[in-house]
This record gives sequence, C-alpha cells and structure tokens, in this order.
Amino acid sequence: ILFIDDNFIGSPDYTRALLTSLRPMRLKWSAAVTTQILDHPDLLDLMAETGCQSLFIGFESVNDASLQSVHKHNRTAVYGRLVEAVHGRGIMINASMVFGLDGDTRETFRRTLDWLVGQKIETLTAHILTPYPGTSLHRRMEADGRITERNLAKYNTAHVVFKPAGMTPEELYDGYLWI
Repeated sequence: ILFIDDNFIGSPDYTRALLTSLRPMRLKWSAAVTTQILDHPDLLDLMAETGCQSLFIGFESVNDASLQSVHKHNRTAVYGRLVEAVHGRGIMINASMVFGLDGDTRETFRRTLDWLVGQKIETLTAHILTPYPGTSLHRRMEADGRITERNLAKYNTAHVVFKPAGMTPEELYDGYLWI
C-alpha cells in the first residue's frame, strides 16, 4: 500500500490511530514524511510494527545555506541520526533532494551523492527547484529577473525555468541528469 500524502505524519495523533487500526491487517506499506519524523520515535516504532517498508523523506538538500534560502526547517546536523533511526527499524529510505537552490553549486551534486552513498540511502528522487507561479519563491525570482521560462508545462521539477544563483542553467540541468 502506498499512502499518497505529502506528509503522512502531518497529524501525528491521527497517524497513530490509523496505524493502530491497520496493525491486524499485516500490510506492507510506504509513505512520505518530513525530516520531523525524527521527533516521533514512537511513530517510527509503530510504522515498523505495522509493515512500513519504505519512507520517502524530504531531506531537500545536504547544504544548510541552500535550505535556508527557501526557509526550510530541515537541519543537516541531524540527518545521520534520522537515517540511523529509520534504517535501525528495518525501513528503507527514498531521499527527496532538490537541486538549484540558492547556495547550490556544481559541487552540490557530488556532495549529495557522497552523502547518499555514505548513509546507504536506498533510492533517490531528484528534483530541479521549480518556482511555481503564485508562490513567494516565484515572486522573488520574478522581481530579481531570474524567471526564464513561462511555459507552465515545464514547471515539473525536471526542467530549469530560472537562472540559478550558483551555477549556469546548463550546469544545473546536467548535474540533475548526472545524479
């Protein structure tokens, strides 16, 4: 079973109740969570007990400056403990990473791969930063003259639609394909 929710632990009490109800079904399942799952070890225990096979975790970046550029509350200093907590319960990780954040450079791709391999992360879902219209990120990039593409069909996390701060658009796209 795949639970389609951007953050399966968005309401921890509801998640506890749901998993408790699912326990007798002996399912194999996966879901997406934020790095804040580390703050809920009891939920991780319950996930493992109820058949969680894999968690899609929004790490977003291994670069603190990049995370700060988009006001993410992720803390790279705890990523290792998070991976240990999840793997220690026999749950695989699909790391979600975003490339092209302000603070990213061409070296970000190699640093990210080295971190993923070093942590024995099972799978990666890579994204190119996409400043969706209507968001504060888009408004900021528009004001700075950094939006380069208006075709909304390309706003899908697989195309470069803006001028990155720390590399060329070509370097961002090539790095995304490389990783």
